[in-house]
Amino acid sequence: MYTTDFSVVPAQGQAGAVVLAEGRSSAGRADGVTWRRRLRDGSIAFELLTVATAEQAEAIARSHPARTVVLVAEERGYTNGIWRAEGAEPMAHNEHFHPTSSETRESRTPPRIAAAVRRPRGEAKPSRPRRWTIFDTGSMFLGATRYRHPIAWLVTNRYWWTMTAKMARMSGSVWHGVYWEPPWTLGTLATYRTRDDMLRFARMPEHRHLMQWIVQDTVNANAGFIRLYATREELARQTAEGGGPFAHAEPEEEGRRVSHGGRVGAESPRLHLAPVETEADFQAFLAAPRRGEPEHLAVPLQESSLRSWRERGAPGGEPVELFLARRGDPETGEVVGRTTIHADARLDAKLGTRATLFGATFAATAGDLRDLLSAIERRAGDDGSAELFGPVSLLPNQMGGVITSGFGERGFMDSPWNHEWVPAAYEAAGFVRWHESDSWIARLGGDPASAGVSATDLERAGIRIRRASRIRHRRDVRDLRALTNAAFEQLPYYTEISAEEMRAATDGLIALMDPNLWLFAIDRASGEPVAFVLAVPDITRVLQRSGGRVGVRELLTILRDRMLRGGGRASLGASRGSGADDAREAILLIHGALPSVQGRGIVSLLWRELETGLRNGGYTALRSTVIGRDNPASSRHIERLRGVPLHGHTYFRKRLGGASRRAGGAARGATGSDPESTPEPERTDA
Repeated sequence: MYTTDFSVVPAQGQAGAVVLAEGRSSAGRADGVTWRRRLRDGSIAFELLTVATAEQAEAIARSHPARTVVLVAEERGYTNGIWRAEGAEPMAHNEHFHPTSSETRESRTPPRIAAAVRRPRGEAKPSRPRRWTIFDTGSMFLGATRYRHPIAWLVTNRYWWTMTAKMARMSGSVWHGVYWEPPWTLGTLATYRTRDDMLRFARMPEHRHLMQWIVQDTVNANAGFIRLYATREELARQTAEGGGPFAHAEPEEEGRRVSHGGRVGAESPRLHLAPVETEADFQAFLAAPRRGEPEHLAVPLQESSLRSWRERGAPGGEPVELFLARRGDPETGEVVGRTTIHADARLDAKLGTRATLFGATFAATAGDLRDLLSAIERRAGDDGSAELFGPVSLLPNQMGGVITSGFGERGFMDSPWNHEWVPAAYEAAGFVRWHESDSWIARLGGDPASAGVSATDLERAGIRIRRASRIRHRRDVRDLRALTNAAFEQLPYYTEISAEEMRAATDGLIALMDPNLWLFAIDRASGEPVAFVLAVPDITRVLQRSGGRVGVRELLTILRDRMLRGGGRASLGASRGSGADDAREAILLIHGALPSVQGRGIVSLLWRELETGLRNGGYTALRSTVIGRDNPASSRHIERLRGVPLHGHTYFRKRLGGASRRAGGAARGATGSDPESTPEPERTDA
């Protein structure tokens, strides 16, 4: 029941404010702390402190060396049973839910709490990758229920997991946790972006059913309380929208704002590049694109790669800096984008320039991208770079670029996806397109496009075909590196892959690979590999569901899907709904041949054998990473499989005026150094 008197609830329910502090806080009882819990949000360690007053909470936040969020208590809350100061009563509901801001503004009556509601059903929908971290919290629910006996816990457990799974899929849900106090008290801590997001959760059928069960007199529980908290930003928003429960809050000081970090700073529209320094920053870096890109179209970069860049730099040893694009306060302003910034001497030598490279780049709007590119340009100018080149992750022969068409088609592993307005935003910022290309897709329905490879075909070409092996994986990776460097050396963007870079690029390939899709052509006379083709099962949906994380759960999903597929079409129906539909497609990562054997049709034989492997393996489509438009010889192979272009693709370059300011800067004018020059044709195969 509603109340403003919390004098008999546990200590955490009597607090006037809450502080969420990254790491550990040095504040104690003398600073007003009444209760604390050390918690985690994924890999972020933080401490939750309940504090007697809002002023004391803000003082704790100002003195804390890392990120904080200060949440101020709403005057009105909820108590029940023996924790009710007005006198112990049987457990009971309020008649109506708390009003949302729109209900307050429009003077509408909220729904009745005790209205009939369906019994919760278990749902098989996968959870969504995280969009927010604990430091994006704008509103918080803190409460507890004092159960009568452990059997009540078991009954609660029947509905708890369904309820929390559905809550995690809500767009405004940030984080939730539980705590225990003896003998049978279970408490809930849940944070949201806004107070309205929190109230939407309260109205879910799963939550309503559980609350109706709990308050059946005192059979299941005999006490409960709820306190609601919000940042001062959220308080001000509620006040501006017509009062309601936050009408008592004082307006913010004019010309000032309080960030979600709990710190006061001058209002500023400028976008800042804030370096990723803490784990909370890194989690915000991972989450940023999830807030603006469609989950079914965009493909996240693998978390392990991003973490490796942050901790160890590029595989070749060059440092890689990760930045958040923040509006206003450089430390606590709203995150509207992200990028990496680095340099690579090998690419500079290849292009005859000194370039600042940027990648993993995301911005929420065209205006944010414009300002983000301006900030990157200022940084490059300070370094004396001759040009900007990107987006690349980390080099153009690895991953990156911008798609220029096919925006309605999903991306896939090792390929980008972006909104339709992105290419125009780059061009409006003075960038020019460089090395335009296409990704491709071949649907494998109908009759085979070509006959299988016969012994006569192999003898005539002077080769034999070797499939990759998990037992001899190191040998295959070594041969792949040698062939790739030799086959692609003449490309205008290609830089030699070091052994360390190849190890990083093929990390996890042994678990993902299908030996029938990774083929080598071995010269009969010398016994050495002379050509190759490498395709892998498409795990894009797994990456989309996990937000780019590949852990034990994701590996088990991949292995399960492969077993369900069973190596043939007959088993595909059994895998529907399991996620195995994703594995029915494959991705061509790379193919090529030594220059000395190009023109002999060897790669064509490998492609014919690849088609046989795809069809025997039950694959229904083959997607190809980008092939240059000036390289018809390479695209001809997938065209023979009735393939068609999927996404247009390009990189962007922009000249700067600071080449002379960097000591040792390479002179311009070398082949390929002009962003507007025509690149040399690719020679992956003839």
